[in-house]
Amino acid sequence: MSPQHKSQPTTPTPKTAWYWWPFLCIEYLFYSWCILLLAEWFGHYWGWTVGEHAKATFFSQLALLQDDFPQLTQQIIDHVLIMFEWAAVLASIEFVGVFSAITPYWQGMVFVTLALIARIIMLISFYPLFLLALFMGLFDGLVVRQRRIAQLDREHVTVHYHSKRGLPWIVGGAGIVWLILPGLWPMHPLVVLLPCAMMSGVMMRIVIASYKKYL
Repeated sequence: MSPQHKSQPTTPTPKTAWYWWPFLCIEYLFYSWCILLLAEWFGHYWGWTVGEHAKATFFSQLALLQDDFPQLTQQIIDHVLIMFEWAAVLASIEFVGVFSAITPYWQGMVFVTLALIARIIMLISFYPLFLLALFMGLFDGLVVRQRRIAQLDREHVTVHYHSKRGLPWIVGGAGIVWLILPGLWPMHPLVVLLPCAMMSGVMMRIVIASYKKYL
């Protein structure tokens, strides 16, 4: 066989070092902000009012949260009110002349940014739910693993490998989904975050239960 037909060994993709994680979070936040901003600016194609949709969605989101989590809503409002004064000053800027058409797009950008910051605060407040789900999955996975060892069942290396790789994507993907979808339509946090937390707990259970027989 000629040298050019020999299969080249595949080099494994290097893992991202832990000190790069904050920069990855900032990168994903920037992508989410860009998606929401483009959806707001081009929203007139599907019936949205540019500059007003983000504002209306933001207050509708707080109203949904107020019904079930009044204390959390008040904490979010306290943080947001500080930024709302800054946002109101920026949103009050009106362009004149040939640039007057930019005014609603500018206001949309201001309220998209404000609503995104508020959802980040909500996400941080709801992450104990993920920690609880992960702990329950860890505990139940240890029980299943010990039962498998006692019954001399075979190890599931492939299942463990893929579930271990999928766990960070579920936890991180839940945050991305929560940052984007409620910015388009008002959604209750539990509609998005509770199923994702349950999936992360189940995935943690699979990771621990399928771990190798001996530590």
